[in-house]
Amino acid sequence: MPAPRRRWVAVTATEDFPVAMAPVRRALKGVAPVRIVSLPFRPLSDVEEGRFAGELQGAHGILLRPGYVTATLLEQLPDLQVVAVHGVGVDQVDVEACSARGVLVTNAPGANADAVAEFTIGLMLSLARRIPESAGRVRDERVWGAARHTGGELKGKTLGLIGLGQIGVRVGRIAQAFGMKVCAHDPALSKAEIRDRGARPMTFEALLRASDYVSLHAPLTPETHHLIGRRAIAKMKKGAFLVNAARGPLVDEKALARALAAGRLGGAALDVLEGEPPDPASPIFDAPNIILTPHMAGSTNECLDTIARTAAADIARVLDRKRAKFPVNRPVKRR
Repeated sequence: MPAPRRRWVAVTATEDFPVAMAPVRRALKGVAPVRIVSLPFRPLSDVEEGRFAGELQGAHGILLRPGYVTATLLEQLPDLQVVAVHGVGVDQVDVEACSARGVLVTNAPGANADAVAEFTIGLMLSLARRIPESAGRVRDERVWGAARHTGGELKGKTLGLIGLGQIGVRVGRIAQAFGMKVCAHDPALSKAEIRDRGARPMTFEALLRASDYVSLHAPLTPETHHLIGRRAIAKMKKGAFLVNAARGPLVDEKALARALAAGRLGGAALDVLEGEPPDPASPIFDAPNIILTPHMAGSTNECLDTIARTAAADIARVLDRKRAKFPVNRPVKRR
């Protein structure tokens, strides 16, 4: 009878999407060795998926940063027990397929909330004062007065939050410290719950009409795909600003690029795009009054350490036959 294979944990880190390995190794010390398997952050062809399935053979856990866990990949990984997502959103994982195959999915809610909230406010300030544009001209053209812009203040403006989870709540609190009025739309919450979290509840359409700044903090689901498209943009205030540090496909890039080119919106700041890496031919790159950053809102030293520790600790709990702290699903029958 062949000896059982030694269990191990895969971490899908890459140069573009790093994982803090020290807290991962500490959490899994004495539980399972760790290996890095650098999955690309895009859907895989059948041939590619087969190759990576070979690299993942025998893995009992996956700490997933880039990459997608599909039903077909799961079929090729009979030893897999747990997928711990490096962050909050689980749109990279076929959760239903995991549940059917006895694989637990976990995430790290709140671990990146402070970092993303601070970054979101930074994007709002950058839009209001056109900071990147002015700084770039001073550096590149060695000009001074010609690079100066008369911007606007956040004080007195209305911020509309679409999604009021841990990140949205923090953004709202910081915005209120700037003197902003904060409203929110979140179909998962009652009006009373939205008020308790410090915002004025509004319907989606009313929020778009009322807000000087619209900031997205919603998960990516079939219902939220292209949530901000041609029709939604048409309802927004003329000259309003859009901020997205959540998921790229929440925004229809083509519709947004047209609205910016037409002067319908005052500007937009996107930390995430529809494809990552993005399509270099996307019209968003040529749109005016746009700030684009490379999915870095949650990339602080503190945040990466916290997420890695949280995700790895839940993997360790599952492999030790203990209850996970942050389960996302309820598998029909655990492997």
